[in-house]
Amino acid sequence: MKTSILIISILLMAGCASKPDYRAANNGSQGYSEQKISNDQYRVEFKSVSNNVADAGDYALLRAAELTQAQGYDWFVVTNKETFVESKSQAPASSISASHSQQYERNCGLLTCETRVQPSNSVGLQVSNSDKRKEVHTLIDIKMGKGIKPSDNSYSAQDLIENLSKKAQK
Repeated sequence: MKTSILIISILLMAGCASKPDYRAANNGSQGYSEQKISNDQYRVEFKSVSNNVADAGDYALLRAAELTQAQGYDWFVVTNKETFVESKSQAPASSISASHSQQYERNCGLLTCETRVQPSNSVGLQVSNSDKRKEVHTLIDIKMGKGIKPSDNSYSAQDLIENLSKKAQK
């Protein structure tokens, strides 16, 4: 009994483990992807399942900054931005619990007492279907440049990486 409880607990914890939000998308999964439009223009997409819509926008900007540096540029301008949000129900949240205890019963007569021990095992299962999340897609088109930033509407790739990479590592 104890072995099966341990195995069930390990499987539940492994199933609940999550990957970090900021990662490359794999075949349309969550994460970032990009498409080259021209030598200095890209379309960056970040897809996540979260209750925080702003994270998808931040991670799309972070990926745009990484691309900008990788292509040898210093800054970029967002020329188009779209965000799509779709409510999505996740698989029901569940938990399993198990306990083992002993009950003692003592019966006493005039001259002697008798003690009986009865083992007691219990297993509980709780299922909740209240886990609703949002699937968020943020698409940005960027144009990259070198040298001094042209305006306040442009982003320094280095500054964005320094400020947003800490968030992506959490």
